[in-house]
Amino acid sequence: MKYKNSFFKLDIRDDGTYLVVYPPISDGKALDIKEVLSFLEDKKCFDYEISDIKALFDALSDKKLEMKVANSKIEPFGESAVVTVSPDRMVAYIRFYPPSTGGSLMDKREVLGELEREKITHGISNKVIDVFLLARQYCLNIPIAKGTKPVLAKDASIEYFFNTRPLAKPAVLEDGSVDFHSLNLFTKVSEGDLLARLTPHVAGVAGMDIFGKSVPTNKPKVLYLKAGRNIRYSEDKTEIYSEINGDVSLTDSTVFVSDTYTVAADVDTSTGDIDYEGSVLINGTVRTGFTVKAKGNIQVNGVVESAKLVAGGNIVIKRGVQGMGKGEMEAGGDICAQFFESASVKAGGNVIAGSILHSNIDAEGKVVVSGKKGFIVGGEVSCGKFVEAHSIGNKMETQTMIKVAVNPGLMDEIKECVTQINEVTPEIEELNSYLGVYKSKLAKGATLSPENIKQIKVYKTRVNELEKIREEKSNLLDKLKEKLDASKKSSVKITGSIYRGVTMCISTQVFNVKEKDNHCMYRIVDGDISATPF
Repeated sequence: MKYKNSFFKLDIRDDGTYLVVYPPISDGKALDIKEVLSFLEDKKCFDYEISDIKALFDALSDKKLEMKVANSKIEPFGESAVVTVSPDRMVAYIRFYPPSTGGSLMDKREVLGELEREKITHGISNKVIDVFLLARQYCLNIPIAKGTKPVLAKDASIEYFFNTRPLAKPAVLEDGSVDFHSLNLFTKVSEGDLLARLTPHVAGVAGMDIFGKSVPTNKPKVLYLKAGRNIRYSEDKTEIYSEINGDVSLTDSTVFVSDTYTVAADVDTSTGDIDYEGSVLINGTVRTGFTVKAKGNIQVNGVVESAKLVAGGNIVIKRGVQGMGKGEMEAGGDICAQFFESASVKAGGNVIAGSILHSNIDAEGKVVVSGKKGFIVGGEVSCGKFVEAHSIGNKMETQTMIKVAVNPGLMDEIKECVTQINEVTPEIEELNSYLGVYKSKLAKGATLSPENIKQIKVYKTRVNELEKIREEKSNLLDKLKEKLDASKKSSVKITGSIYRGVTMCISTQVFNVKEKDNHCMYRIVDGDISATPF
């Protein structure tokens, strides 16, 4: 018999029963002594010392070795097999053991019977069985059944044929100043231009494990083209085209094409307040007391005084904002200006500036103050991800607050989830213990009364309700913890200097700058905010 892995068998002789061990061939695997000891115990062979078995294994080299393991002749036994299943229930392995002297060999029906006893019904390889029967291999895990893997679904995707983020970081000039004049919010399109193409999702196909149970496939990401006015769809809804000459933008996954309302000079008494469905381009200044609202973008080529700007998209102010404590900017996307002075700014995206003075800045994304002269002095700057500036604070120790990824309610939400999980868990355990009593009675053949059956239904219904609550709260808790972990990776980068008077909050930690520091990155290290090189 040709073989590769080390194996053993029991040889029944007139003077007793012997263990015969065959060494592995070439790169075959050695035997596990625990497997042999377990087999001997099962066959009632006890006349040996474990140390002798170990010595036999240690001496095994290129020839088979043997030793007596029972002083009597045990009953002959036939070839046997053990079936194991992978944790994912997708592969079954069969491991054969040789018969003793006088024992019979298994046939195909008996091998299939081993699989039937384990309730394995799908993916059985008759070829593997036939090969084994022709050339038997012992003490070797042979894959005998394999499940059908699911065919993975493919996510939908959208390709846009225009610049979806025209507002880029402004260029830093050779003298260290920042060129905000080169920024442009508007992307021109012509009638008939292709704007976007959807590649629809492809559904997956469920698989099947070796027990005949369905193995679900993944859920694909389903996307749809979303468009505003002045846009037409192709017949199959996979492409969209512009119906007019105008400006195209992407806001909240929706493509907009609109005419741009252009103000030739200033927004003042000559124009009044502006409220426009599309985008607004102002070539002059927005004067004190006036309001400009746009569903799309707002671009101001001059200055914004103590005025109010609200945009569904981005806001670009090529010069700056002199808010005088009353200027307000709010945008669904990014807000960019050469400077912000005494203004209130709220952005759904990023805030990009050349300097920030005594202003309250709130950005869901990051705050970047560009250039060698870029500073943040006074006020409060809050954002979701990251702050970068050349300098923060000043020699006068002006009180300046920097907040990154600060969510005061996050810890309260986490504590509330933990409390709710802890509240329902004891009740679930108590009800399951009652159900366990009834189950035990049934197992012993007891007959349950109608009242008992009714009570079991009540308990099961309540357990299902509580387990649903616990699962929902556990899933929410996982998401909140992920959010908290992500917030702890936020940072504040200073390319120049940071001064006393600056208070910094990152996630749940607070740090007061006590000494001037240069060229550093503040982040959470070992639970505290620390200055590190970058």
